[in-house]
Order: sequence, then C-alpha cells, then structure tokens
Amino acid sequence: MAATTLFTCLCARQKQTSNHWVLARITSSGITFMPWDWNLAMGSDIIVLCGEGCASALLSRSLGVWKRPVQNVAVAERELAVA
Repeated sequence: MAATTLFTCLCARQKQTSNHWVLARITSSGITFMPWDWNLAMGSDIIVLCGEGCASALLSRSLGVWKRPVQNVAVAERELAVA
C-alpha cells in the first residue's frame, strides 16, 4: 500500500486533485509565490496555500508585520583609529 501525502492550506482546506494551489516561501528579503509543484511542496520551508485568497491573506499579514516599528535598536558610534 502506497503512502499518500495530504497537503493542507493555512485555512485548513485539504488539497484535492482539481484545485489551483499556490506555494510560498518567506525569506528575510520577502515572500516569493510559486505555482503548484509537488516536489517543491514537500520542502520544509514552503507554505502551501489553497489559492489566491489565502495567498493575498498571507501577503497582507506579512505586510502588517513589516510595518511594525523596530524597537531596541542600538546605534553604534564610529571610532576613529589613529595609526
């Protein structure tokens, strides 16, 4: 008996055969959206999304996080070295 992988979106919908799913990868430089690819979907750094609605919700949440002010930033003062 073969093992079957079930993919589940952030909204808890499980992937069916006729769905138009999207993949996303979040990095320090932003979000990359990709078309569905079975092999890519198996990656641990990939977010599986059921479609455009969940992809736009992920982007919106990410923008909210990016807009938060940075706190506890230490400013380093430059030192001049004399030789």
